[in-house]
Amino acid sequence: MPAQYKDKEALALIREKLWEKAKANRITLADVEDRTEFSYSQVYRILRGKNNFSYSHLIAICKALGIQPRDIFDFDILLPDYPPVRKDRKKNLEGKMLRSKILQ
Repeated sequence: MPAQYKDKEALALIREKLWEKAKANRITLADVEDRTEFSYSQVYRILRGKNNFSYSHLIAICKALGIQPRDIFDFDILLPDYPPVRKDRKKNLEGKMLRSKILQ
């Protein structure tokens, strides 16, 4: 995994929702700057940019926009088809090893 994990698609969805809420509530980037005490460039990078941001920043932005975090996370993501969890893999491996010993 990269040094700093970024899910660009999910970040884009979150930013889109934040920007929609800001526009709907008629809150400007300068208003968010005033309400969060973040710099204007930091607010811009969170709401319009492409870099990662922390949960704490996201919560502060939600408060500044007068919205709940659930309003932002109301979307689906594509879930990878992962292998079974470790405890189930171990059982499967043990079962395969037992069967192979019996068959020999």
